[in-house]
Amino acid sequence: MNTNMTSANQNNYDEFLMKAARRRVGFQTHAFVYLLVNSFISALCLFSDGKLPIGLWLSWGFGLAVHGIVAYLSFDTKKATEREYEKLLKEKKMD
Repeated sequence: MNTNMTSANQNNYDEFLMKAARRRVGFQTHAFVYLLVNSFISALCLFSDGKLPIGLWLSWGFGLAVHGIVAYLSFDTKKATEREYEKLLKEKKMD
C-alpha cells in the first residue's frame, strides 16, 4: 500500500476492503446454506425414491461457483483500481 496515501484515499481503500469482506462473507454463507440444504434434500431423496438430485446440485452449484468467483477474484483488482484512481486524481489536478 502507498505510504503517502491521503485521508480520502485511505477512506476509499477502507471502503473497498469492507465491500470485499462483505462479498466474501456472503459467499461463505451461501456455501454453508448450499451444503446444508442439499444434504437435507439429498437424504430425503435417497430415503424416498433412491435418486439423487444431481440437477439441483449442478444448477445451484453453478450459481455458487459464480458467486465465489465474484467474491474472491474481483478482490484481486484492488491494485489496478488504486492505480486508476491515482491516475484520475492526477488528471483532475492538471485541469
